[in-house]
Amino acid sequence: MSETVMIVLVGLAIGTIPQRWLRIPEPMVLLAVGALLRVTLGANANTTSLSIVAYVGLFALLFGVGVELSDLGHRPLTPRGLGLASIGATVLGILGFGLLAWQRSAGLTELALILSAIPTSAGIAARLLRPHGTGEGSGYPIIISAAVADDFFGIALLVLAPLFAAGATFGLTSSPTIALAASLAIVGAMLLIRPKTTALLFTKVMVLTIGGVICGVSAALLGVFDGHETAARLGAPARRWLPLLERLLPTMFFMVAGYDIRLPLLVHANVLLSAGLILIALLISRLAISVATPGDLHVRIAVGAGMLARGEVTIAMALVFLQSAVLSNTDYAILMAVVLGSTLVSGLALRLNRLAR
Repeated sequence: MSETVMIVLVGLAIGTIPQRWLRIPEPMVLLAVGALLRVTLGANANTTSLSIVAYVGLFALLFGVGVELSDLGHRPLTPRGLGLASIGATVLGILGFGLLAWQRSAGLTELALILSAIPTSAGIAARLLRPHGTGEGSGYPIIISAAVADDFFGIALLVLAPLFAAGATFGLTSSPTIALAASLAIVGAMLLIRPKTTALLFTKVMVLTIGGVICGVSAALLGVFDGHETAARLGAPARRWLPLLERLLPTMFFMVAGYDIRLPLLVHANVLLSAGLILIALLISRLAISVATPGDLHVRIAVGAGMLARGEVTIAMALVFLQSAVLSNTDYAILMAVVLGSTLVSGLALRLNRLAR
């Protein structure tokens, strides 16, 4: 428990540093510090407490995003977002698997690596985009919508992940299957059930959120929909506290994500080569998304760059494949290198795009 407390406190301390003082994107700083704490403290932190801390942090971040989307007049999930996410997933899947097959072999391990790299991190994308503006012309609503759509893809892939293990069978009562069904049900209820009073609205949101947490629904999906649904009914006191909570609590998610990264394995040449090939496929897939995005050049670049970062779902899928013996510790390190590399490239690309305006 002491390791978890240390991770949380260090993250909160970093969260108090003004972003303009940091030379690299804040998510990258938090991921790197979290990874260093794993080396310093040892990998002895309680996994349950870490999962809870990360869930709360991601929920808080996407709740704020949902409020912003409501204030801007946008929905958290749109047909355009689903379409762009589908384009990115298809291009990345085909090209990435081909590159890994050329470097290594064409097997289940390579397929598992690429499937794990498909989902965009809504949490990291939101944090990276904030300093560059979220209004009209920023591409922010499109990116978040596509990232939320990617969450559905990620949960669906988590349902299929255990099937990669030898002798595995599909289970309708497995946790990922329940999470996917609950996600679809919650989104449908959020969109279709429109309470007329504030009390009924908050009751609806509370019931669906508690049910979603119990069923293992993504914190990103719950957070963004909860924020969007309750934004118009939030009072002035809640609005005053929201920026501070949204600034500090999400640091816990990034610190835990960094803690999951095993730095010693990242120095191997084969790990870096495989991660580099996945990043190349990822960049090309984001270029395809940019081409398919309506708007001027800067909006297209912002959308492509904003959807680069891999994060929470990639880590979750990597852990499932690792526990199923489909991926080795070295393969797991490849995906962690992709998380770090994609976050860094996304932040730098967004900064350059803003300077070019």
